[in-house]
Amino acid sequence: MTHPRRATGNWPEPGPNPPAGYLDAVAGQPVLAVASRAMTAALEQGWSDPARLHHTGRRAGLVLDTSRVAIATFLGVPAAQCFLGSSASDLLRAVIGGLANARVAAGASPRILVSAGESMAVRFAAEACAGCEVVTIPIDQYARVDVDALQRELALGAALVCVQVANAEVGTRQPTGDVHQACQSVGVPLVSDATQVPGHEDIGSNWDALVTSPRDWGGPSGVGVLAVRPHVRWRPQEAPDRGWVGGFPDVAAAAGAGAAAEYVTGPWPEQAIEHRQQVARIRERVETIDGVRAVGDPEDHLPHIVTIVVDDAIGEQVVTELDKRGVAAASGSACTADNRMPSHVLEAMGIRTQASIRVSLPYGCTDHTIDDFLAALPEVLDQTRL
Repeated sequence: MTHPRRATGNWPEPGPNPPAGYLDAVAGQPVLAVASRAMTAALEQGWSDPARLHHTGRRAGLVLDTSRVAIATFLGVPAAQCFLGSSASDLLRAVIGGLANARVAAGASPRILVSAGESMAVRFAAEACAGCEVVTIPIDQYARVDVDALQRELALGAALVCVQVANAEVGTRQPTGDVHQACQSVGVPLVSDATQVPGHEDIGSNWDALVTSPRDWGGPSGVGVLAVRPHVRWRPQEAPDRGWVGGFPDVAAAAGAGAAAEYVTGPWPEQAIEHRQQVARIRERVETIDGVRAVGDPEDHLPHIVTIVVDDAIGEQVVTELDKRGVAAASGSACTADNRMPSHVLEAMGIRTQASIRVSLPYGCTDHTIDDFLAALPEVLDQTRL
């Protein structure tokens, strides 16, 4: 791979600069330069305990507060409704567990309704709620939740509902308006996993609690984001300390996340248009290859994600051979891609396959990278088909 790398979209300099051939943004994308600089400054200036009243503590607290405001502004919510934690998974456990505890204590039915397309982090958080029954709501062939089935289960009572904003594995957007309306009609809060949405599409307003990760918009790992509407009463095991839920605040990670949020606010819509065009190229090309098809909704999907399934192949072998050719993609579930567990999302969609290849475009993905993937895929399939 000798292609020059450039930042697509209307990015301020220095723009995003992903490695050539990198098509696994779901796994993370390079931390933006502005985020790295903000983290370095925070390590130098914000190393003290932000809860302390002395000068160095107040300085760290100011960095944390400023970062939280930047992230809240990016998401379009008041800073008072925005909380940070060490990861999106930790915050999912905090809000799902906290809501279940508060709601059941107030007399709600101890049932948690979870879409079959949710991430394992959501399902694990729901299953960890002692005394609660987890009820799975089916999804259709595109990974879209069955709203009628959800309404039937809501009529039987529920403590809360978990339905994502969009499916991070196949990209399909969920009918969040219908889902939220159904929840509101019976007074049940909706927890939405928005992984892979901010910085690629608008999160909308059809949720009561929402969790996401700055890794999705070029921020660092080590920090997750939770937004909670003021009418939602939740009872986390640990009270948020200066907006940070659980453990000691990672001020540097928060600073990087806030800087990245400010940086991408202007350019991301244009980048999303370019990503959608690149994904359309991939979908069109793979449909011409025998035994290969793109899955998920062909129109109503996140702009940067497409998953293809291959007959008579093993996904890990395909990914390994692509990697030998300089192309980085992923196989299997978005949550279990490091092992040979089949995708629970594809199974719930009624798709039985040993080979699913997920392509997710980072900021700055070039047309050369798309060309290389489309050129390498048929060669790899000829080599790895069973």
